[in-house]
Amino acid sequence: MKTLAQIVIFVLCFCSINYKAQVYFNNRYDTYSSCDGTNSIDTMFNGYVSAGITCSTVSFYTFLLNSYNYNGTIKNSKAFLIPNNNFLSNYGKYIRLNNTQFLVSGSRAYKPDTTLAFLWRFNASLDSISYKEYGFPNQTNVISAHIQSGSYIYMVGYNDVLATNSDILLIKTDTAGNEIWKKKIGIPGWDESAFSIQITADSKLAICGHKGVHNTSNDGMYLMKVDTSGLMIWDKYYPSIFGAFLSVKTLSDSSCIVAGGDGLSWVSSNVYSKNVVARIDVDGNEIWKKYYGPLSNNTGFVSIIENNKGNFTIAGQRTYTNNTVSGTVYEINQNGDSIFSKEYRLLPNSQNYFRDVMQVYDKGYCFAGFLSPMNGDGGSQDIWLLKVDSNFCESNVSCGYPTGIRNISFALGVMTLYPNPAQNELIFKFENGVSEDATIAFMDILGKLVVEYPLQIKVNNEAKLNVSELPNGLYYYRINQHNAPSISGKVTIFK
Repeated sequence: MKTLAQIVIFVLCFCSINYKAQVYFNNRYDTYSSCDGTNSIDTMFNGYVSAGITCSTVSFYTFLLNSYNYNGTIKNSKAFLIPNNNFLSNYGKYIRLNNTQFLVSGSRAYKPDTTLAFLWRFNASLDSISYKEYGFPNQTNVISAHIQSGSYIYMVGYNDVLATNSDILLIKTDTAGNEIWKKKIGIPGWDESAFSIQITADSKLAICGHKGVHNTSNDGMYLMKVDTSGLMIWDKYYPSIFGAFLSVKTLSDSSCIVAGGDGLSWVSSNVYSKNVVARIDVDGNEIWKKYYGPLSNNTGFVSIIENNKGNFTIAGQRTYTNNTVSGTVYEINQNGDSIFSKEYRLLPNSQNYFRDVMQVYDKGYCFAGFLSPMNGDGGSQDIWLLKVDSNFCESNVSCGYPTGIRNISFALGVMTLYPNPAQNELIFKFENGVSEDATIAFMDILGKLVVEYPLQIKVNNEAKLNVSELPNGLYYYRINQHNAPSISGKVTIFK
């Protein structure tokens, strides 16, 4: 018979093991057999909650809430329809009020020239508790995000008067949803919109979005800092072509990180953009601004967080020439240096969009968005949730810690391998070169040889290798050369 002490030890060990265990899933949720999607995810009530939309027709949207277990299975799903009204796909983040209630912000259209912002209160069972609306009468009032500071809630978006020009819309309420004030922030003849808001360490509000001259392509990235009364402290404008900051994250030194897309243009029916991240100090001065990924086929970074390693995890997506889309994740350090990037899909022929990312209880990451099947894969647009481990792996088969650039020391000097993960091309740079007869062999995770290529140095001690024929997966590689030690390592191929 087990003693009480043995039982206690067993229970403690079991709990510890389960808490530390990594959870993985890559799921599609066809909740109402219609066009489902979500822009946000949060951990609540021993699992996750997502807010989004579902629709019976292309132009008619219903507000949708889903709750999930930590393993990705749905616990509850509820749709909220108000007749003759259309819920927009712009909805803000959650605000946890306590262990039993939360708030979601958004917008709904009454008629073509009237849209009102809302703040909706729910309980853990996804039951509606209260609903309040805000905005200026007979105008478009769209909310993109919200945040809580103490006893107050701030919501941001844009206000548009009959499409003549738009201003940033900023609304302040108490936690009961009672409006304290609402303001328009903008310049006549210019369009300004806000997509994200954060409280700064010095108790101000950082708001990012876009700003441009009305009815022109001069639509650049925009960042502003206001006080809790809505008064402007400073603003920062980056002229571009349809550029925008889509997410802001404030830091402990009162600086902030903003992420988005710079230089959108339409060429041959494809959207091209540069992914951009900038760090701005407490006074609005640029510390650094950097671009990431290829200079085309991106749709901008949509969500940025600071992770437990002190780096930044950023979510976005990449569009390919065949119109398929992959969700993308980048990790960068405090100086903006890229550590790695990776792409994810659920279906090979599909458009996969990330809209939110968060780090969760097991130090892994949960991504939320939607996917649309293409080319005969079938089905409608559905909610897409991806849960990876702390190394951004999708299974319990170790994929190693992904790195963008990897330095490997060996007898002839230093080798630099990038990018890792790779899509179609690997680049090897050798400090002192390699022998003319060098080859590189790729093995699967069981050590079985898959393929071997010659490794020929072209210029600047670099060798470029086409790996487009290799299937997605983790590979061990070994560089063999005459009368010299071999070089080994791991690389991930992900297209």
